[in-house]
Amino acid sequence: MSRFTRKENNKKLRKVIRIYTEGQKTEPNYFNSIKDELRLPEIDIKVHGCGDHTMPLVEWVIERKNNENTGEETEWWVVFDRDEHTEFNNAISLARSNSISVAYSNECFELWFILHFNLLSTAIGRGQYYKKLTELLDVKYEKNSSDIYELIKEKEATAILNAKNLEKTHNDEGVESPEKRDPSTLVYQLVEKLRALKADAQ
Repeated sequence: MSRFTRKENNKKLRKVIRIYTEGQKTEPNYFNSIKDELRLPEIDIKVHGCGDHTMPLVEWVIERKNNENTGEETEWWVVFDRDEHTEFNNAISLARSNSISVAYSNECFELWFILHFNLLSTAIGRGQYYKKLTELLDVKYEKNSSDIYELIKEKEATAILNAKNLEKTHNDEGVESPEKRDPSTLVYQLVEKLRALKADAQ
């Protein structure tokens, strides 16, 4: 067997991860930072900051999914917040019924950042999230920051554990409606997925 044949046999199949976010900068900056750190040439990870929220975002991604044939194994994700959106639950149900994974945050994406430092178990307003992050980071938190990942990445395991603990609390209390699971975030599921890609490639 030639060295060229061995190389061909060992080549991994290409996989595509499509991540569509509500925010145009905060979420894309974060996930692109993870993508850049992972350095997985055989995995096509694309992050799109769409600017649409909940239902319009999900409907747009469904249209893209139905009209696009990548030719490789593809996973589709949407990332959005609850905020004051009235179709939050319906958007989650619609995405999942169309085989699109949902990494939602209730109330906002900044909850995921806070969980890197401590467990936040009571609902607070968006403005309070920013204030709390400023205190935890010891620098003023600016939405759309391009360096947030570098500031918190060493605490990722803590964030995942805290997010899972929040999920367990809501489950134990019998709270099924995502809009009532405040605070909560499923961003950890997408982060774990991306980390698993790295583990599989090694």
